[in-house]
This record gives sequence, C-alpha cells and structure tokens, in this order.
Amino acid sequence: MIKNIFTKLVTLFLFFAALAVFITSFFTTIYYDMNVDVDFPHYKAESISHLAISMVAVFLLAFFFYKKKMFESSKAFILFALFFCSAYCLFLIISIKPLPVSDAAIIDEILEEFKAGDYSALTAAGGYLNIWPFQMGYVLFAQIMDALFGHGNYFAWNIAQLLSILLTVYLLYNITWELFEDKEICGIVALLSMGMLFFYNYVTFIYGDILSMGPQTLALYLTVLYVKREKLLYAILVAPVMALSILIKTNCEIALIAVIMIIIFSSGKEISGNSNGYRSYELLRRILVHIGLSFLIIATVLIAKNAVDSHYLKVSGLKEMPGGSPSVSHIAMGLQESELEDGWYNRYNYDVFAENDFNTEKTRQAAIQNIRERLIYFKENPGYAIKFMARKFLTQWADPVCISTHNLDLVSRHVENPTTMMYYIVFGHGSIIIRWIMNVYMSVCYLCVLACLGSLLLRKEIPWSVMLLLILIFGGICFHQFWEGSSRYAMRYYVYWTPYAAFGMKTILEKFCKIGVK
Repeated sequence: MIKNIFTKLVTLFLFFAALAVFITSFFTTIYYDMNVDVDFPHYKAESISHLAISMVAVFLLAFFFYKKKMFESSKAFILFALFFCSAYCLFLIISIKPLPVSDAAIIDEILEEFKAGDYSALTAAGGYLNIWPFQMGYVLFAQIMDALFGHGNYFAWNIAQLLSILLTVYLLYNITWELFEDKEICGIVALLSMGMLFFYNYVTFIYGDILSMGPQTLALYLTVLYVKREKLLYAILVAPVMALSILIKTNCEIALIAVIMIIIFSSGKEISGNSNGYRSYELLRRILVHIGLSFLIIATVLIAKNAVDSHYLKVSGLKEMPGGSPSVSHIAMGLQESELEDGWYNRYNYDVFAENDFNTEKTRQAAIQNIRERLIYFKENPGYAIKFMARKFLTQWADPVCISTHNLDLVSRHVENPTTMMYYIVFGHGSIIIRWIMNVYMSVCYLCVLACLGSLLLRKEIPWSVMLLLILIFGGICFHQFWEGSSRYAMRYYVYWTPYAAFGMKTILEKFCKIGVK
C-alpha cells in the first residue's frame, strides 16, 4: 500500500514535469549567443510547423522499423548505435582538437603546480582548491591521467570520455532489457540513443561530467540486477563503482541516494513461502541484509573520500582539509535573481566567501541569512515565487542542447591551427543542423516519456527496478531546483529518460497499429 502510494506519487510528479517540458519545447526553444563566456540561455519562438513535420518523420521511420519487426534485432541496432556514437565523437575530437576551459583549465594549471611541489592552490586562503575542496577526487583522477599519458595530452582525455560515453550507451541498452524484458524496446532505445547529441557533444568538454557517467551508470545497472536477482555480488560491486563516480563528480551523490532507497525499499517485495512464520523470518532477514549492503556502499564512499583527503593532507602538510565555500552558498545562489538567468551561476558562492575572509562558518551564516530573506520574499510574493521556480525549472530541463553548443564554442576558441570543419560544426551551418536535431529529439523524447509514465500510472504496481531511474530523475529535479541551476547538470538525468522514452515509443506505435495504420 505504502509502496504503491510512493511510486505513483513520484511517477505522477514526473508526468507533470515531463508535460511542462514537452509543452515548452514544442512552442519555444533555448539558444546561446556565440563568443560569450558565461552560460546565458535565451528563449525564442519555435518553428512549430517544421518541428511537427520533423517529429512525424521520426515516428514514420520508427513505425517502418516496427512494422518490419526490425527492432527485434536489437543487437544490430545497439552495435550500429555504438558505431555511430564513436564516429560522431571522434569527428568532434579530431575536427575541434579541444582544450580545457573554465574550471578544467584552472585545474590543468594546478596539476603543474602540484607536480612542482606547490600546493598553494589548496593551502592558501582564496586558492581554487581551498575554496572548492570537493574537487580533490577529480584532481587525483587528473593526476593519474597525467602520470599515464603525460600532461597536456588532451586527446587521451577525450578518448577516456568517449569510452565513458560508449559504456553509458551500452549499459542503458542493458538496463532497458532488465526494466522491460522486451527486445523491441531495446531496439528502440538503441535507435533513440543515436539522437543524444547533447550528451555526445560533451566528449570535447574536459571535466568530470562525462567521465563520471560511465561508472555511475554501471552502479545503476548493478543495482537493477541486484533488485531483480538478489545476488549479493551485484550489490557489493556497486560500492567501489559508485565511490569512483562520486570522487570524479560529487553530483553522483544523488544517484547514491537513489540506489540506497531502492535497495532498502525492495526489501519488502513479495516473498514466497508456506507459512506466515517463514515469511516474517525471510522479510526480517532481507531487511537486515539490504540495510547492511546500504551501509557497505555508504561506508565505501566515505572511505574513498577520506583516503583522497588523507593523501593530500600528507603531501601538502595541512593538518585538516579546508572547509571551503559551504554548500548553503550554492543554495542561496540558486534562489537569487541574476543579470543572466535567475537561479543560475552568478559568482555569489565565490564572492560571499571572499567577503567573509574565506571563513567557512561566517560564510555559512551569511548564506543562510540570504536564503531566509529570499524565502520570506517568496512567501510575501507567491506569484513571483511560482514564476521564479517555473522559469528556473524550464531553463534547465527544456534546453534541448543542455549548453553543449555553448561549450563547443568555449573549447574551440583558443585552438591552435583550427580546422575548416571546426568552424562549420561550431559556428557555421553544421551548428544549425546539430541544434535542430537536438531540438526535435527533445520533443520526441518527452512525448514518448509521457506515454510511458501514463502507462505506468495505469498499472496496479510499478516494480522497484523500474523506479530506480525515475527516483534518480526525481531527485535531480528537486535538488537542482534549489541548487545552482544549469542545464549541463540536467543533461546527466536527461540521458536516463531514454529507456522510458523507448517504452513510450513502442506504446505509441502499438496504438498506431490498433487504429488500423497500415
């Protein structure tokens, strides 16, 4: 009873969220000006007729494959999808020859300083890592990459990111099978994965976003396997894989929460047995095992973090890791108006830390006061609050490119010996084509997601394995509604909609057949 209420509420929330994104993406779109350093999304009216025609073309192609039963050869589709992904990403890498930008560029310089024994970026007040010590896991990963491939070998970084993307795509295909056990849905998800250009464009963006996606998706896949098969090895393997993803990108902690929730909640699923006594014993045993596994996963993550911190304390001579800019400063920034886009990055979390002499506790109090003031203003102006929250949600989740075209612009600006093809892809007509593909993909994806969520709501019960990615997406929406806003952060959840979009597309294609479409 409680399970059904919880799963239906989460699914219903996601249905309305997806509906809002679909409507917004159908009537408007978001674009970014070229040669601008900051993330500044702009709205413009959609070409509805062109979008509708393009969507119909996509569904006609899918319907042709469906009628010919080609989706049943799902392995052929996933092989072609992986080939397409590799070709597209390598095309971007070779054409653009990207360099690290923004935070990644700063960390790239810090790696050289660390190599020379200079740890001031961590030890000195105002140093980059002194402000953002949560980056230490990524810094360690970067040092390992430098040791293996040499400093400045950005091609090696791009290939590592390509491998993470390929792993993610392949695991999404396997997760889809575990969720729905339907070859046709697996074939459709492979087809849909070829449209995730918003994801593939990030192969050129050297940072933890893409590198963490592979291990995070593997952890999610292992969790689904454990919930369905209850083999301890799967849950045990989740621990180190999840720890790795979190060290590279702390945003993966939302996935950790989703994994723990599913493991614990799945303790109470149906138990076979001939007596109530047996069922009670088995239920208690299962609950204890699942709680123990949850503690193991959390402990592994904490141990990994402490190991990284201990390493840098030893080499830097610090007695304890700096507190850095507190988390509440990100929340305060996420609730503020901005000259760019409300709730997005505006330097507040850095500036308030500097204004308070890089003192973590004083900054925390200042940020809490700022949050309190904003919440009071929201309470006194409910119309403004609703508009603010709705706009922040939609600028993050209804952005078809997820800032990926803006980041292609950023990584292309200071490239030595730029190629003609780079100008075509990033600044020329190629960029228009790529943006349009992503524009159509978002509307198709969310229409299919709506069909899937509507179908799940009509079910008597939704399996816990099916709920895992939905809970992750739900957590991502809630978290980034208050945290620093960015559609780059939404990108990692957008990817996980594809299994549900594939289910929804098959549902729509079946309806076409039932109404007599030939």
